[in-house]
Amino acid sequence: MQFHIPQYIDIEDKIFGPLTLKQAIYVAGGVGGAYLVWRTVPYIFISAPLIFGIGLLAWALAFFPREKLGRPFIEVLEAGFNYMLRDKLYTWKKTTKEAVAGKEEQFLPSEPLSTPVVPSGKLSSTSFNLDVRGAPKTGEIEKDRQL
Repeated sequence: MQFHIPQYIDIEDKIFGPLTLKQAIYVAGGVGGAYLVWRTVPYIFISAPLIFGIGLLAWALAFFPREKLGRPFIEVLEAGFNYMLRDKLYTWKKTTKEAVAGKEEQFLPSEPLSTPVVPSGKLSSTSFNLDVRGAPKTGEIEKDRQL
């Protein structure tokens, strides 16, 4: 029995003519916002740039291609707002030392690294050899059993 594998599952359904549900909501929100600005702002030289900005934002949200940015425009917009509003964590800032005339820096030698201690005793020495040399060969195992 053959099973049909669904294809194109990442494409959204077109609900309102050529628009998906998200696109229709973004376009309706843009038209509604533009209408609100047109009705509430009395001067055309103030309302025209606002209407243009709202229309541009609605177009970008609804129709900007996902492939250009690697993710939907709404996620990029959200990341931009989060970057602007949240605190930034600076982990390193390069500072310059001011040279003080007549004062020399003192050099303090660092502590030498400790060397590993070779364990004493048959069991710990065997485990150390396994760690360093790898698994013993069969001839070496028989030698150890004779001892």
